[in-house]
Amino acid sequence: MALAVVWAHSFAIYRGSEATEPISLLLNGIYDAGKIGVLIFFVISGYLICQSYDHHKNNLRFFEKRVRRIYPGYLVATSICAFIVIPIFAQHYDLSAVQILKTLGLNLLLKNYFPPSDVFGSGVINGSLWSIPYEFWCYIGIAAMGSIGLFRIRWSVPFVVVIVMAVRVWLDLTGRKPGGGIIELIIGWQYTWFNVLPCFLAGTTLYLFRDAVRRNGLIALLGIIALLAVAHLPGDGLYRQIVTHLVFVPTIAYATICLAFSPTFALHNAARFGDFSYGTYLYAYTIQLIILKIAPDLSLAAYILVCMVASLMAGIASWYCVERWFLVVRRYRSFAPSNFVQRIRPG
Repeated sequence: MALAVVWAHSFAIYRGSEATEPISLLLNGIYDAGKIGVLIFFVISGYLICQSYDHHKNNLRFFEKRVRRIYPGYLVATSICAFIVIPIFAQHYDLSAVQILKTLGLNLLLKNYFPPSDVFGSGVINGSLWSIPYEFWCYIGIAAMGSIGLFRIRWSVPFVVVIVMAVRVWLDLTGRKPGGGIIELIIGWQYTWFNVLPCFLAGTTLYLFRDAVRRNGLIALLGIIALLAVAHLPGDGLYRQIVTHLVFVPTIAYATICLAFSPTFALHNAARFGDFSYGTYLYAYTIQLIILKIAPDLSLAAYILVCMVASLMAGIASWYCVERWFLVVRRYRSFAPSNFVQRIRPG
């Protein structure tokens, strides 16, 4: 999914739009590969983060693991963008002491802040990071739901999903996209929550009902076919979008879990050498801008290939140089090489 985001952003950066991206064409422009990739991140996160909370049921330990997983890679990536990439590729920038402290301070709050500059002409240096604070707020939500005992009433979670999706329908029908004010400063643009929260809570629902939900590849395939069909319904574009959004959430959540646990693909063992997806996602957008800057004559196909390889290499470097060192389980005291694999566990 991280590489799917790289794929979609390649079209946006190279051509100025994802309109010609193949998945976007299949889904009539309502979703593209990048949006699907990010929303699948939230589905997977909803499942695994609820599992993590269920295993510990201790807010302090839960947040310690979440901070260890999110912060080190994020802070290193934002610092590299701010203090290395900007000076190299911007003609004008402000790296005064005030801006350095502001960058470090605000990014401790996951605010995706970078010193003012004209880097890459637009001043935009990493457009992928928008999802990180939403992700962390979801962690806070899981802890809050667990603390008040909501997971013991497991039907309450899919009920919340239905409510959020119903509100999204009402907002779209009335042309409302709430945002702004102090609320946006704290939790982000409010309307975005109606995109990401249903997917996250759908993943949580699938974890809570893991004993009842039967995974069937044929059902998942039929759901995807239905999604493609509703994306091309005739008539008013607004209603087509609304119906597609309604079909998308349960379809993509169920299909993700079916694929993740499929014995055919054996994806449960995909991270045996390390979890490279987070680092790939953190660095990809900046790498894509750099590659276009230094090699503007590449064809689109070559550009996509180079971006994918370079982004994946950055993800591997992020894992081995930064992320894994913060995921050591304390109960393993020996630092012998034979115990190393045991001590490094995904968050």
